[in-house]
Amino acid sequence: NSCTLCGQCTVVCPNGFDMAHVCHIARQNMVSTDKMPLAPHEFALLDMMFSNGDAFLARPQPGFETCRYLFFPGCQAAAIAPETVKAAYLDLCARLDGGVSLMLGCCGAICDWAGRYEMEGQTREFLDRELSKLGDPVVIAGCPSCAKELKTHEGIPVRGIWDVLLELGLPAGAHGMDRPVALHDSCGARGDAETQAAIRTIASQLGCELIETPYSGDRSPCCGYGGLTAYANREVATEMTQQCLERTDAPYLSYCMACRDRFARQGRESRHLLELVYGTDAGAPPDISEKRRNRLVLKNDLLRELWLEEPLEMKLDYHLTFTDEARALMDERMILTDDVIAVMNAFRETQEAVFDSESNLLVARKRIGNATFWVKFTRDGEDSYTICGAYSHRMNVVKRNG
Repeated sequence: NSCTLCGQCTVVCPNGFDMAHVCHIARQNMVSTDKMPLAPHEFALLDMMFSNGDAFLARPQPGFETCRYLFFPGCQAAAIAPETVKAAYLDLCARLDGGVSLMLGCCGAICDWAGRYEMEGQTREFLDRELSKLGDPVVIAGCPSCAKELKTHEGIPVRGIWDVLLELGLPAGAHGMDRPVALHDSCGARGDAETQAAIRTIASQLGCELIETPYSGDRSPCCGYGGLTAYANREVATEMTQQCLERTDAPYLSYCMACRDRFARQGRESRHLLELVYGTDAGAPPDISEKRRNRLVLKNDLLRELWLEEPLEMKLDYHLTFTDEARALMDERMILTDDVIAVMNAFRETQEAVFDSESNLLVARKRIGNATFWVKFTRDGEDSYTICGAYSHRMNVVKRNG
């Protein structure tokens, strides 16, 4: 589970040994024989289900019933740079004939990386049904990994947005960076010379001065996100990110939003190619709760602005404040704001909590799925609380009488 499945070793190895394939089929075999625990990949799989559930959106361009094209930005783009996704979609709608549908969701690469082949098949069927409803359009992928995954679907024509931009030309306001940048090639584009060349052409048209680092192109290392390594073995994934950044001290330019996010988290100036194309800036990397919120906000904003639909939104009847320390702990421990809210809802219903006399904090809990979540908080008023910390265990707490 520490393998990123990126395929770099196969390219670098003089004999082409494909360790990624070995690890991939090993995961599938362990899943099929019930020997693969869910724990290493559960958060990522649930996040994928969120992308294809609450945050999912599939609509034809306003004024069209079916469209010639469909923009599929990918779940990480919607989570990390929603304004960039919106700008790209509006640009495609304005400059492509025949209409452009939009699909916000996950391509299914996550369950493939986890070896969950049955779940991947279900995701494939789900996406195929949604694409069929939209008239089986040409898919314009905003992510090289999404493009790679979607190309495995039978009968679905897939293009990268980089190819479309080369044909249409860059929109007004596109600009490069004012200093040399290191181009990082995505694992999803390994072996795809056309995509790698298209990205370099667009970067040149933007006026970027590119630094070709050691181990670029097909030999490029993984940022640490691929293969779900960042979930299964955070320390190894962090070392991978750091090794990527050791190639140069320059800012990094990528065309995968997960790469952009990983590099920014290590403190390196990091931009995505589409941010330069559309003059947007995603800013500091969002935490895991902000990523989910970004997907929902993007979906709801587009429903209001383009399709004139008013989405249903849940509002709390009490107020929560989070300390900076709590937010940092939640991100590190992969605890969502929604998990904390579920615990606080349970506390407000049962009033069950433990008082920690050393910290003067109340501690409440709730089992969600396979884990029990604990939240440390203060009661600031009848309907106001400050969250000071949170943690979780894969355990079940049984309440006994007597």
